[in-house]
Amino acid sequence: MKLRFLTACLLILSAVGLYGCDDEKSISFDKLPQTAQQFVHQYFPTQNTVRITREKDDGRKNYEVTLDNGASIDFDESGAWTHLESQFSPLPVGFLPQALQTDLGQRYPDATVHEIDAELGGYEIEINNGKTLWYSSDGTFIREELPRFD
Repeated sequence: MKLRFLTACLLILSAVGLYGCDDEKSISFDKLPQTAQQFVHQYFPTQNTVRITREKDDGRKNYEVTLDNGASIDFDESGAWTHLESQFSPLPVGFLPQALQTDLGQRYPDATVHEIDAELGGYEIEINNGKTLWYSSDGTFIREELPRFD
């Protein structure tokens, strides 16, 4: 009886493991949605891709592109960017609303951007001094949050 139970458990775990392996897959650049390919070419023209993965989550595909400068970009199924991050080099901001770019340059003239999230209704941006900034989808400044050191 115990042997049957253990065998059944192993079969279930094997099936779950095989199913999980299909959830994340390395792909080539040409398998990215066209919009994502254009974004990478336009805003990271001198970088090479190191790794590209496609992940299936709740039936939707998401993509993560890692570049040779350490930056990573997440795209949704349609190829729209959802998250950018780079610890080593500043991120470009030319794809953000002009009002946001202008405000960022005036409010934080020496800042470099190291993380950007597209959120419902706007953007969350982390800059090199540790501050987190929130802007509306049209680029209007909402607020800043100072880093916490607990």
